[in-house]
Amino acid sequence: MSSKLEVNFEEKQQVCPFRVSSQSSVVDDAEEFVLLEDPGSRLTSTGEDDEPQTISEWYRLQSFTYGATTFRAVEELLKTVELNPSAKVELDLNVDLCRNRLLNPTLARLLANVLQELQTIVQVSLSYNTIDDECMEILSNALSNSGVCQLEAAHCQISDRAGSLLFSALIYSDCIETIDLSWNHLDISSGVAIGRFLSVQKSVKELILTGNHLYPEVQCIVPLLVGSIANETLEHLDLSWNGLRGEEFGRALLKAVPQTKLKCLTLEHNLLGPLEMSFVVRIMKKSETLEELRIGSNMLEDTVTLDLVRTFVRHPTLNVISLGSYYFISQAVAKLCRLCLRKYPTKKIIYQGVLGANPARPVDVQEMLLERCRFLAQKPKKPKLKRDIGHLMLQLAAAENTLLEREEFVLVVKRFRVKLDQPLLEALMDAFEVPKKLVDTGAMALKYLTKHPTEPPIVNIYTITPINCCCSENENP
Repeated sequence: MSSKLEVNFEEKQQVCPFRVSSQSSVVDDAEEFVLLEDPGSRLTSTGEDDEPQTISEWYRLQSFTYGATTFRAVEELLKTVELNPSAKVELDLNVDLCRNRLLNPTLARLLANVLQELQTIVQVSLSYNTIDDECMEILSNALSNSGVCQLEAAHCQISDRAGSLLFSALIYSDCIETIDLSWNHLDISSGVAIGRFLSVQKSVKELILTGNHLYPEVQCIVPLLVGSIANETLEHLDLSWNGLRGEEFGRALLKAVPQTKLKCLTLEHNLLGPLEMSFVVRIMKKSETLEELRIGSNMLEDTVTLDLVRTFVRHPTLNVISLGSYYFISQAVAKLCRLCLRKYPTKKIIYQGVLGANPARPVDVQEMLLERCRFLAQKPKKPKLKRDIGHLMLQLAAAENTLLEREEFVLVVKRFRVKLDQPLLEALMDAFEVPKKLVDTGAMALKYLTKHPTEPPIVNIYTITPINCCCSENENP
């Protein structure tokens, strides 16, 4: 009898159920294989059960499917359409390409095609780019055939030729309302083109030309203002920071503004003096539609300011006048302003403050330079290097000749051993210069000693007394 246990094949299968025999296979023993679902099949699935009931649900489903974020404005628009299917919905699109600095002719052509294809684009912002003449020519033709109502192209380095091309093309636009070309390089050609544009255009309401080169009177600003005559749509004209001045400019302004429907006129930061301000006062009296006038940072005298405020008080439609956010008015003007605001609370006068009773003291250049010399003479830390400039002035006052040449005065200062800057020394000699390019040291000393009386320097006098020596005849004393 054998000691080994006999185990049949069936028992082996029971003991090791995972053992593979020749009569079985892995496929046979495994579970049924399930095919994985293709993720892309959801994009093309059109099951009736998953079909959204409303357009809003369809928008959310599509956004979820493609992993996009839903926009509240789009959802509200779709809900409006669902509630009132017969309503006509108009979309106004804005294109903001500010601060790119990558605008080239190729991109300009693409943008031009978009503007011409999508007539619903109402605002285009191109500020802080670099738009050369070629790009501006491409965009001008597109803007004239688009639905753009507001154009912003500030700080774009637009040349005079490019500005002329733009306004020549915008003549044919029937929807442009606001144009902002501030801080560019518009000059004579642009001024003439703007005049033609205003004489023909019937839709523009706001024109901002801040910080350009429109100061040539006869060639530039006068044609611009003359072109605006009889323009009934322009309401806001900004000509600040253009260096405007002159009688011809004042006359053109007086002729043009009363014949327009302007409500806001900005002439801040120009070179308008009393002559030009007299025309502004007459404009205020003649204009019937002007509501806001800004003339700050010009040369406003007290008499001119009084006339401006007095005319502003009497004007029926003018509600705001700006004398400048840094301008200080006199006591008389302040009193008139208080009376105006008490009688007409809705009117507004913009200024910085009121001058005090004590008038401002004029700057004394001579005194200022002498004070600087006095400070530098006492500046060294070592006592032996310090000098009292008053002692030098005493020497100059006591001299026989007080009119010195410039070289002689420089030599006197060097001998006094005081360290003064060369520019300061030149300015001091210029301040006390007299005919024939001489320096009046007497007037210099008088001015200094009047404010800083100085005592003469103390000189120590040593006396030598003889000493009696007792020595023999052969010895030397």
